Amino acid sequence: MKTLKLIIGLLLVSVITANAQKTKSLQWIGGPTYVLHLGSFKILTDPMLSPKGDSAFIIKQHPTTGQLNAPITRLIAPAKFDMDNIDVLLVSHPHADHVDKQAVATLPKNLHVVGPLINKQVFNDWGWTVFTGLNWGDSTVVKKANETLTITAVEAHHAANDPLKAQLGKGNGYIITYSNGNDIYRIYWAGDTVWFDDIATYTKYGNIDLLIPDMGAVGSDGAIGRRGLNSADCLQIAKTLNPQMIIPVHHSTFSMYVEPISVLKDTLNKTEFGKRLHILKTGQTAKLYPVKQHNF
Repeated sequence: MKTLKLIIGLLLVSVITANAQKTKSLQWIGGPTYVLHLGSFKILTDPMLSPKGDSAFIIKQHPTTGQLNAPITRLIAPAKFDMDNIDVLLVSHPHADHVDKQAVATLPKNLHVVGPLINKQVFNDWGWTVFTGLNWGDSTVVKKANETLTITAVEAHHAANDPLKAQLGKGNGYIITYSNGNDIYRIYWAGDTVWFDDIATYTKYGNIDLLIPDMGAVGSDGAIGRRGLNSADCLQIAKTLNPQMIIPVHHSTFSMYVEPISVLKDTLNKTEFGKRLHILKTGQTAKLYPVKQHNF
């Protein structure tokens, strides 16, 4: 009887593990924040968890009006999600519209944070005790049994030209690669960037299954300058990297986002990428379908 129970238990563990390894999904929480499930790995990005309201966070200088210490309205409340069992808190950069006070106050301080090395002290000061800092080109690897998660930091240019580019500082984009021995799934999360020619070199990492662009064209209607992707930039990335899915984030949630996500839809619908675009509502989850062939 004990032997039978042991066998049943092992079979259940095997089934659960197999199911976990097949699971790939993305839930959009709002703004730059999403929960990524890759097999048994769970990743939370750029946590913006403050409630809907007229002063979700304060920005040093409003990108449209130039107002100093300007309050930004959160138009849509963050979606609820399970905060348990997060393997990695992945941060592109710690600006006030990417890590907010609510996240600092509520997220466990023993989470494994991966972010720009230049910001290590910032996260330490906020209380996080496990921090892996990555410069552009650096990678970190997390393993579970036969599953591997590789996170590689790549360049992100917050603006095209100085002085704005220098003022905004250095941030990361990421190539996120999941493997379970038989299956490889690869994501390019752009972070806060504009198009720059070296994005074309990211083909060296292999085929991109999923492109996650930070949209919104922030600042494109102001005198200071644009500080993020617009639809034309996103199309250029898509043409260059040929992703099989595109799930935009960093749109609709906050009042500082300028370009409606409908512009991206209209832009891509004129191309082969229209069918690959998946625009999620806040809280919605998309299943990530695999690609048959990869470059290794």
